Amino acid sequence: MPDYTKVILDLTRTKDERIQAAFQLENIADEATIAALGKALLTDPSPIVRHECAFSLGETAAPKEAGFYLMKAVETDTNIFVVHEALMALGTLGDASFIPFGKRFLQDPRRDVAESAEISLQRLQPVAGKGL
Repeated sequence: MPDYTKVILDLTRTKDERIQAAFQLENIADEATIAALGKALLTDPSPIVRHECAFSLGETAAPKEAGFYLMKAVETDTNIFVVHEALMALGTLGDASFIPFGKRFLQDPRRDVAESAEISLQRLQPVAGKGL
């Protein structure tokens, strides 16, 4: 079996190979795989690969570990699709501690970002209770 933590960070691999590695890593979701997904999210030159890394981090069910990378991507990535997916992944992780972060983007001048924050917060509403 390939070491997917290496595949995802190996820029000599195709984008598809790196994306498939992300999907494999989301199912393992230990500290090393989340770190590899996070590093790829923050450094891969392809927005498509970064987008899939954000999605995969949202599927890990590890809000504390994955949330750090996702919030960093929301704050620093210049690609709207990556920012969108990182916000959505934060909502998928289902941790109410992300609510204040998500609220910061409700008035973002980029409509897609504001709408992504809105949907992310809607996903978090069940864990937050009423009054989100």
